[in-house]
Amino acid sequence: MNAKLFSEAMNEVNDMYYQEAANYQYKKRGWIKWGTLAACLLLVFTMSVPSLAEAVFDPVYDLLYMVSPTIAQKLKPVRMSCADNGIEFEVISAYVEGNEAKIFVSVQDLEGDRIDETTDLFDSYEINTPFDSSSSCKNMGYDAETKTATFLISISQWNEQDIIGEKITFHVREMLSNKEKYDAALPDLDTNKISTHPETIVPTYIFGGGGTSYKEIEEDFRALKTTGILCSPVDGVDITAMGYVDEKLHIQVKYDNVLVTDNHGYIYFKNDKDEKIQCVANVGFSMGDSHQERYEEYVFDLSDVDLTEYEAYGHFVTCDTHVTGDWSVTFPLESVSQ
Repeated sequence: MNAKLFSEAMNEVNDMYYQEAANYQYKKRGWIKWGTLAACLLLVFTMSVPSLAEAVFDPVYDLLYMVSPTIAQKLKPVRMSCADNGIEFEVISAYVEGNEAKIFVSVQDLEGDRIDETTDLFDSYEINTPFDSSSSCKNMGYDAETKTATFLISISQWNEQDIIGEKITFHVREMLSNKEKYDAALPDLDTNKISTHPETIVPTYIFGGGGTSYKEIEEDFRALKTTGILCSPVDGVDITAMGYVDEKLHIQVKYDNVLVTDNHGYIYFKNDKDEKIQCVANVGFSMGDSHQERYEEYVFDLSDVDLTEYEAYGHFVTCDTHVTGDWSVTFPLESVSQ
């Protein structure tokens, strides 16, 4: 047993348990002290404070301690839950420190098999504070026997605003499961047929993008006109156009039903020496009023590259299980500074 955990557990023991333990003393002088201690421990673990055993010695904490002992030591037990759509959501523990909150939660499917090791909360979680914030969600593990996944949620308020209040409400609306990952060559994408004068159009809406050259093309970006499906490496992902625009190679990918599946990924090139060429920019956009179908265009600078020595690869993540509900837990929150 971790010495620090043992010490913390003993500090939680009420004096009355020591008094009761004294009644279990052995009559032999040499065993009085140890008999009292042993009896006390027996009372602690069999008669007292169930929340202590759950909070300190719950198996889920073992996993968290392996990942981040610092976070695990700060968390305060909550053990409050709610259920909707046959799925139980439990806040195991949490803490607030300044403008940052850490929340340890579990999700269990009570009726089916909609939760697995790939489950995430689809960025649909939030806390009830009046300030803008940034957040992240880490899947800590999955227990197939109980159909339970555990997550560590980190939420930070912008502008260094403290997360205040004696109680906090944590809310989740959606979950994604049964994700599949594809990371392999794209043999059906014929790079010998890249158009040198492709038609371009102005996208209806640009979601954003990234890469070292994104800012250079953002304002005047013109997307390739879709020419049909060049290849479909996985369900829900189609490569729909390819061509040179302003001497840079553009490859267009359509991700189906992204508001439900969160399908996403990227394209890259690799040669026999395992040398990779990543895109210098990627731009996400839509072609119509509905944003269910999202297009992503990957831009490559191949000015000093012999493309015949490289093969196109795709890295894609798809999902076919989308669960919605209204999971909300309001619980008291103790600051670690208190």
